[in-house]
Amino acid sequence: MWWAYLLVFVGTMIVDCTPLPLPPAFTLMIFLQSFFHLSIWPVIILGVLGSALGRYLFSLYIARLSNMVLKPDKVNDIHFLGDKLNSSLLRSQVFTLLYTLMPISSTPLFITAGIARMHPLRVLPAFMVGKFISDAIAVFMGDYVVRNSSELLS
Repeated sequence: MWWAYLLVFVGTMIVDCTPLPLPPAFTLMIFLQSFFHLSIWPVIILGVLGSALGRYLFSLYIARLSNMVLKPDKVNDIHFLGDKLNSSLLRSQVFTLLYTLMPISSTPLFITAGIARMHPLRVLPAFMVGKFISDAIAVFMGDYVVRNSSELLS
């Protein structure tokens, strides 16, 4: 059954390195955890690691892709935001942590990091902490719903 845990890692990495609008990685984690009856903590840990690797890969290639898709003035705006985040390590870590804890996509954060060519250590550590907290909450809630769905629907 180790391959199901590998599927969690690879699936969350693919979801988070794709620029297409896909469901959040935690929904895949909930589905795979409930479908294969996996232990929750390894699912959360592997899912967060897969998401972090996916977002890192996303930030590496998004700069090239954005030049073809975005208007030059939008790229300049993103560079401005990136410069603001790059100005202070503490500020970028706190902002990233708070941003990741909110129930919104982290895609704009990594678009900014990629286009502004920010060093990954300015974003990834706080992203992983916030992602771990928010995904743990989501996966535990999803597990509760799956286990008690008959009671919740009656």
